[in-house]
Amino acid sequence: MNIIKRLTAVTSLTVCLGVLTPTTIVFAKTSSTNDNHIMKSEDPEHTTQAIGFAPNTPSSQTDNQEINIIFGNSLLQQGDSGPTVAKLQDELQKLGYYDGQIDGNFNDQTFEAVDAFQSDRQITDNGVVGPETKTALYTVYRNTEEAKDYQEKAVEIKVQEKKDAEEKARKAAEARAKKIAEEAAKKAAKEVAKKAAERAKENTPKQQPQVQNTSYQPNTSTQSGQSLTVEATSYSLNGRSATGIDFSSNPNAKVVAVDPSVIPLGSKVMIPGYGVYVAGDTGGAIKGNRIDVHLPTKDQAFNFGRRTMTITILH
Repeated sequence: MNIIKRLTAVTSLTVCLGVLTPTTIVFAKTSSTNDNHIMKSEDPEHTTQAIGFAPNTPSSQTDNQEINIIFGNSLLQQGDSGPTVAKLQDELQKLGYYDGQIDGNFNDQTFEAVDAFQSDRQITDNGVVGPETKTALYTVYRNTEEAKDYQEKAVEIKVQEKKDAEEKARKAAEARAKKIAEEAAKKAAKEVAKKAAERAKENTPKQQPQVQNTSYQPNTSTQSGQSLTVEATSYSLNGRSATGIDFSSNPNAKVVAVDPSVIPLGSKVMIPGYGVYVAGDTGGAIKGNRIDVHLPTKDQAFNFGRRTMTITILH
């Protein structure tokens, strides 16, 4: 109020003397809160404080930010609670003003410690922790080993975070480049294979499928043959015989599997009720006096079963 009275008196005196100069009345809050009002000029980058008209330098802005981080940006008083109150109790305890429990509750004991700290530093906040008290606490805190260690650690963390971010970005870029290269290589390989297949197709002459038809006629020049009693079974296949006869293209081929040591391959064999067959196949179980007659279908082979018969080896 004394500041306002003095400024008002100066303004009145200026008007009486007829001096036309701009005047500014600065409204200052009482000393119980110690809040600083900011006056802004026409230049948005130039900011001054109403009390003292001192420029707000970047370093002070940084300090204010750290103070707000540590002690919050609002007044602390009896009845308040939370982490900022706990930090207040911790700092007061380190300075020897508070010996109670750090529980985050602004109780009577915390109030007394704050009041004692303010009295020693001639701060008139009267137990309320405002900007002036926070600044005083921060000034002490900033010079402690804990704060120095914290600041050094914060710098190390920022440096490491930057390195980690750069490494992560580098690996991500490498992964993207590798993926792009792999996809390009696969695409190129597919294109090469496709063109090679097209060239091979163009260069391959078109041929008509050849079907091997085998017919067997008995050798009428043979006067007589050798009779042999055998155990006969039957089979039906779509592949090729041991001598290369294609059953797939000629399912009616009359072929019999024999033991070559008993019936030579290529021999003509008369099978009673079925006609003349050629000994053109072998089998793992066809040993000695065993033959396996090829029939066109599996049903016919099943119906043939297993039987004993006398065959004639024509030649």
